Amino acid sequence: MRRMLTALCGIAAVVGAATVVGGPPAEAATALPIAGVTASDDDGNVPANAVDGDLSTRWSAEGDGVWIRFDLGSVQTVGSVSLAWHKGDTRRATFDVQLSQNGSGWSTVLPRAVSGGSGVGPETYDLADAPARYVRIVGYGNTDNEWTSITEAAVFGADGNPDPGEDLPYGTDGSGNPRTDDCTVRTGSDLQEAVDEAAEGDVVCVRPGDHSGTTLRVDKPITVRANGVVTVRNIVVSGRNATVDGFTVVGDSLDDPSTGISFSGTGHTIVGNLVNGRNLRYGIACDYDDCADDVLISRNTVTGISNFGIYLWHGSGITVEWNNIYDLWTEEGDDDVDGMRVWGTGHLIRNNYIHDLNAAKSEGEPHADCLQNFQFSGRTVESHDVTVENNYCVRVSGQCLIMQNEHRPAPDVRDYTYRGNVCESFGYQTVELGSIPGGTLENNILLGGAEGHVLTFHSTVDDLETTDIRMRNNILVSGGGSTYSSGSREALADDTDNLELLDPSVAEDWRDFEGNPDAEVPAINPGDFTRFRDLAGQLDVVDEGSTPHSPGFERDVDGAARVRGDAIDIGPFEFA
Repeated sequence: MRRMLTALCGIAAVVGAATVVGGPPAEAATALPIAGVTASDDDGNVPANAVDGDLSTRWSAEGDGVWIRFDLGSVQTVGSVSLAWHKGDTRRATFDVQLSQNGSGWSTVLPRAVSGGSGVGPETYDLADAPARYVRIVGYGNTDNEWTSITEAAVFGADGNPDPGEDLPYGTDGSGNPRTDDCTVRTGSDLQEAVDEAAEGDVVCVRPGDHSGTTLRVDKPITVRANGVVTVRNIVVSGRNATVDGFTVVGDSLDDPSTGISFSGTGHTIVGNLVNGRNLRYGIACDYDDCADDVLISRNTVTGISNFGIYLWHGSGITVEWNNIYDLWTEEGDDDVDGMRVWGTGHLIRNNYIHDLNAAKSEGEPHADCLQNFQFSGRTVESHDVTVENNYCVRVSGQCLIMQNEHRPAPDVRDYTYRGNVCESFGYQTVELGSIPGGTLENNILLGGAEGHVLTFHSTVDDLETTDIRMRNNILVSGGGSTYSSGSREALADDTDNLELLDPSVAEDWRDFEGNPDAEVPAINPGDFTRFRDLAGQLDVVDEGSTPHSPGFERDVDGAARVRGDAIDIGPFEFA
């Protein structure tokens, strides 16, 4: 079951807040003159269109982190912004609001806000009154595509209301009038106490602050949301139907295990968090002994940690989608660095972006894989009926997919569906299946390095062969090695419409293991997408509007509907 990412309604916990039941009428906010407007980019719909008073014109730019900046001419007190969105009645945009007094140092005062999606008219976003000369809107695309398009914008001064986040209870706006979408906990308050005192259905919203010495524990059906940058050491989720939203997790030490967000129980939502701590070994992981069922892990970023992005020790029915995992490292240079490790049953792994896992922070050559469930010990955990689709994985030193039964002749790992993925790796094989009795690989683009094989299907334990593998409609590109290792074709039960290519230039894309630890790894590299256009056009790959291979696979990474033949599809992305 896929749950919607909406806040739970209810009475929220407020620590140390005075009760406000009413107040004088609010003073009307004054629109501030805009002296100039610039943007990071545009497609011909120029920045000036956003302040021309005409809802039929717009500023538009494509990509993650594009921005438009409004210059007020001098430092003013800013209390709110008004934005009207192109096609705002059919899709929702995600964006930040940032303020600056000098145009160089920026403060994010409204992070990862989402437009209403119900109209094309102006929407007003209230801010804590603050001095600024420049107001910047940073866009992260919308629910249809990667474009940010604003038809009209305005900036307003102080409105005479108390600032958002002052001592007002949940259920009121800045004037004490009823509302249902926000609440506050003071930065200096006891965060854990607020969570402990919350009742079922409550929404606890946390004001910006540093709680990096706190392990936040949520064990009941409430929502705990960071309203701004809220730093914690770790988060532990248990019980049922809890939601943790928008926190920054930094960890403490490399104790074993050291996990950013750990979870057990059922029905949880883990959304929009940043896990970024060098002293974390696992980014997001279920409990080793007591995993979870029916959990949604969505739109989180895991970066700069040691070893593993997302780790499912077992469990069932877990959805992992739209997460960004990159720039992982290892304390031991030859250790594993994996985007995901997955065991359990009935999971859905889709629309994730895993990249740059070879940026070593120490000596040696880490073994970095996009996804694996390598059964290498006496611990027996079944993993089957898992779908891995529409993921995008580039620049990894190991494999795109490893599935192995290793320690006993039993089909513990079997029946994965791996479809619609784009993956390049420079290990000895791109996909390795060891003693796997059954699986499907279809509609993928898989690139291998100058040596080794794109596909290795073999036996890793006596008396259990890799058999009944269905290969359909894939593009298999070798940088100089072979497409199949010796004997691998014997495992195929279906070999339909696969295109095998040799492209030595692929090997030139490989970078050394020894990266610059201080270098910024981009979260989105537009060049990643364009480089696969020609490949995607050579075969009917991941054009999933109506193919018989993958029924129900109809949505792009950004939620847009796929239309068969309407555009070039590249893994989780569709390009018009």
